[in-house]
Amino acid sequence: MNLKKWLTTNFTEIHTEKLAKILMAIFIIVLSIFVLAYKIPERRFVQETLESLEESKTTVMEFSGATIAVSLAITALPDDFGSPLANTLADMNKYFIFIFAVLYVEKLIVVEGMKLSFVYIIPFACGLYILSVLSGKDIFKVFASKLMILGLAVVLVIPLSTHFTEKVCEDYLVYVDETISEANDGAEKVNGVMASGDKGTTVFEKLTDAFKTAVQGISDLLTYFENVLKRCVNSIAIMIVTTFVLPMIVLLLFRWLLKELFSLSLPAVNIVLPKEKNDKKVIGTDQEKEEEKR
Repeated sequence: MNLKKWLTTNFTEIHTEKLAKILMAIFIIVLSIFVLAYKIPERRFVQETLESLEESKTTVMEFSGATIAVSLAITALPDDFGSPLANTLADMNKYFIFIFAVLYVEKLIVVEGMKLSFVYIIPFACGLYILSVLSGKDIFKVFASKLMILGLAVVLVIPLSTHFTEKVCEDYLVYVDETISEANDGAEKVNGVMASGDKGTTVFEKLTDAFKTAVQGISDLLTYFENVLKRCVNSIAIMIVTTFVLPMIVLLLFRWLLKELFSLSLPAVNIVLPKEKNDKKVIGTDQEKEEEKR
């Protein structure tokens, strides 16, 4: 009876609300560490994300090999007319290294970042929220909200952006595959012509037979490979957009959405209130002085 009386007198509605918030935060901590950290990485959408990233890495390696093959094929042509074009194609590999690095980081985030988020980031955010409830200081709540946004972003941004890219940019990704095939096909034809030992025909006659189109001189062949170069540039731009730009856009939109949900936009009104009180006091004193003069 004494305990019940003490609870009824001392355990107010404010304490009840704080206790509910603390229990909810503890529940999220337990759920995140012991359930979500093991179940979410095994979900189908996460596995599909990893498969898509692996396919993209394979595409990048095939694309890089195709540009190198075309570059070597051009340098094998008579004279050195195609050397600038070959060097340009060879220099494209720096973009492939960047795209490959981005894909590697994205895979690392999906594989290791999810566990890190569920085991450390989200529980730590909940711990800061508990400190905010106990101490009544908003600074802990702000940091907790930002950490929660970071944790959820690590978990969701890469899968969402990957699936979004597959749905929206499907035709553009087909364009990339066609460019790789065309580059490989052109390199194989040139290499086959240069390796053939038929001395009865000229190189350009052999190229005409290989490409099924009239190749009257080196300029016609260079025009063909210039078109291949343009397709390669377009394909690199598509891959940079799909692997880097779109995930960044999804991250910014996701961050903005969570920021709105967690109400992180805190206006600094605490500085204005004292000024208003001081102004009122100043106005009051001025009026009193005028009355005294009268």
